[in-house]
This record gives sequence, C-alpha cells and structure tokens, in this order.
Amino acid sequence: MRPLLLLALLTATGCASTLSTLQTAKPLVRGQFQVSGAVGVFTPVGQLGTLLDEGINQGKAIRDTIESGQPYHLEEAEAQRLLGVGMALAVAPPGVANELMLRTGLLESNTLDLGLRLSTTSLRVDGKVRLAHGGDPEDSLLPDYQRKSYDLALGLAYSRHVFKSPVLDALEIVKIDEFSRWDLEVPVYLSMDLGDIFKVYAAPKYIYSRTSLDSRLVDLSQEGQDVSGFELSLPAEVTSHFYGASVGFALGYKYVHVYAELTGGYTDCRPVVFGQRRDLGGVTLYPSIGIAFKNPLPLGKQASRSETPPAPQNPVSVP
Repeated sequence: MRPLLLLALLTATGCASTLSTLQTAKPLVRGQFQVSGAVGVFTPVGQLGTLLDEGINQGKAIRDTIESGQPYHLEEAEAQRLLGVGMALAVAPPGVANELMLRTGLLESNTLDLGLRLSTTSLRVDGKVRLAHGGDPEDSLLPDYQRKSYDLALGLAYSRHVFKSPVLDALEIVKIDEFSRWDLEVPVYLSMDLGDIFKVYAAPKYIYSRTSLDSRLVDLSQEGQDVSGFELSLPAEVTSHFYGASVGFALGYKYVHVYAELTGGYTDCRPVVFGQRRDLGGVTLYPSIGIAFKNPLPLGKQASRSETPPAPQNPVSVP
C-alpha cells in the first residue's frame, strides 16, 4: 500500500512552472497600469517523445514474442527507462495553465516597472529595469501610438507555488505540511515597438526551481523498503534548471493588445529517486496567448491634458 501512496504523491504534486513572458522590454511609466489574462500549454516534448518511442519499441517486442510463441520479458534497463519517463511526466505533466497579471510603472523615466502574476499553479512577483533605449525620444511631440521604441531590459522574478496534493489529502493518511516549491527567474528582454500598435519581443531566460518535500513523507518513503523489499526513497529536495527563451508579438491600439508567444528550452532535472538518478527533464515548449488592457497615458498626464487651456487675452492698446 505504501509504494502506491508514494507513486500517488509524485502524480498528485506534479506541476510545471508557467513559462510565459507576455511583456516587452519597455517598462510602464509611473501612473500606467496594465492588466492581462492569458492561457498557456505546458508541453514536455522530450519526455513525450521518449515515451512514444519506448511504447513503439515495446509494442514491437510484444508482437514478436506472440508470433514466436515465447514469453514476453521486460528488461530491467527498459523498465527503469519507462519508470523514469513516467515519473518525469508525473512531476511535470503536460497541461493547460491560466494566468492573470497586473503591472505598473514606478518612474517617470520609463525605466522600471513591477508586476504581480497569479497563475493556476503559482504566485509570481517580478520587476524589470531598462538598460538601453533607442527610437523616438520620450519628450517627442508625437503621440505614444506613433512613436518607435527599441529597448533592452533586465528582469528578476520570484515564484511561489501554491498547489497541494489532493490525492493524499483525500486519503487522509499522510498530511503534507512542508511541501513547497519556488522558482527564481532571470530574463533579458529585447523588443521593438512600432507605434505602440505592433510589438515584437524576445526574452532569453534562466529559471532555477527548488522543491522541498515534507520530512515525514521522506522518512515514510525510506521505511517503505522494509515493507516492499524495493528501494522507494524520495529526496528531501529536488532542484531543476530551465534554459530557454520566449519569442512573441503583440498587436493592438492604445488600450488593448493581443499577445501570442512561444517559449522553448531545455529543463535539466536529475534527482535520485527510488535508488537511482532519474532524468526528469528534457526539451520543453510552452505556447501561450493573452490579452492586455492598459491606460495609454499616465493618470496624471491624462488629467492635465484634459484641462481646457486658458483663452488668449487680447492685448490692451494704450493711446
């Protein structure tokens, strides 16, 4: 029973980070706010491809043994490989993630903004600072929707995952109090804004993830060998590294923009689970699409521009 509970844990607590960017390198100005909603699909292409290949190979082996009349036997190396792939898909399963993000600018100079994002699996706080800018000057008389901007920015983000283990909670056998996962992300943003109507951007990024399991659960997994005779130990901590980039574009006018983006990269995760080092990473894709609403001009500037200028006074002639 305990081995089944441990396998259920891996499946129940499996969850992947939301990898989308959905922003350009140009920070918002103080008084500007942007609210966006998006949906993305986490796709562990590498592990799915390996699972498909192994399934085809084992299907052929089963067919050959049936035709020859020999009993089918799964080699230990093949079994371990299938177990590793299955665990990888349990820890980071393919699926759909929804997100809601709020951003605001902090400086008049358009050089720093902050964002808060709530997704299906995590709460994320991030900021970015502009390092370089080209194009039309900020004090240009052109309206914002006609200005061209070329920007480079550096970002930093921290995510805390909020999911739990519904399976083990439902079984009421193991209560997980200390399970936690957090991500630290460092993206570099590059973008080109053409009149605030069409935007193209890219964001190379590195994400470090760390997952900690409940100490009582780890102790339980180590005791499982005495009951089952198999190595069932779980690590107290699991770390992973994502190396990749997001590329996308935004199309809209003034108040609203539609974003389309593709994030791709490689996830490196090799913990020691069930007595062996498992490769739980691989090539990962994350396509996403969203819509963003913002006030095109800062609140203070909107108020000042709405004021009616005083009427010119006629000069008084003195005879």
